Order: sequence, then structure tokens, then C-alpha cells
Amino acid sequence: MVASSPVFTAQGKVVESYGTCCSVLSQLGEEIPELIPLELVERMVPETLHMYGQGNEWISKKMEDKNIISIAKFYTTIATAAYFCKPAHMVAYFICKTVRLSLQHGVCQYTPLALVQISFIASRFDTASFTL
Repeated sequence: MVASSPVFTAQGKVVESYGTCCSVLSQLGEEIPELIPLELVERMVPETLHMYGQGNEWISKKMEDKNIISIAKFYTTIATAAYFCKPAHMVAYFICKTVRLSLQHGVCQYTPLALVQISFIASRFDTASFTL
């Protein structure tokens, strides 16, 4: 099941990939709401960017906890799947979650992609009408 989500995404089965990620993230202790309110994401993006700007000591830390690394992996995968089957603000939510994991616990192999994605979101972020 764990390996199937990226495979589903690669096959264009994004709904299946999204569902698998939700299931795995739930099993890892994360709560994935069915619908993420736009207002939450409108607050979350600037808060995450502010957290990023608070210092860079997180860069020198390596994420060691295998559970947190798995959570980052599935947030990255669910963000990709959500891009194709969910509203844009839900994609931003999952990317913010990945970036926050890195800011709180250090870097892992999923950090670079999450930082590129959050920079794209930051450049396109408009609270009047959330678009990506």
C-alpha cells in the first residue's frame, strides 16, 4: 500500500493516490480533513513563510525520525495528487505541512521539493482569490 501511492500518481490515478495518502497519513497519526477551509490556508501560507524567515538553524539539522520522514513523504505525494483532483488551496495546505515539518525537525530528502513548491505558492499567493 505504501509504495502504491506514487505508482498511482505516475499512472494518472490521482484520486486513488490521494486516498492512499490520506489512509497512510491517518495511520501515521495525521488528521486529514475531507475539505480544508480556504480561510485556514489563507492564514497558513503567510504563517509558514514567516516561520521560514525566522532563522535557518533547521538547515543544519537532519530529520532523523523515520515516522516524520514518512509523513513528509506522504504530504509531498498527496500535494501532487491534490494538484490534479482538489482545489488549489488544498495543495497549498499540504505543501505548508511539509515545509513546517522541515522547519521544526530538520531537512530530509523531501525538503528541497517542498521549498520549491512553497516558493511557487508564495509568488502566486493572493488572498482575494486563491490561485496557483
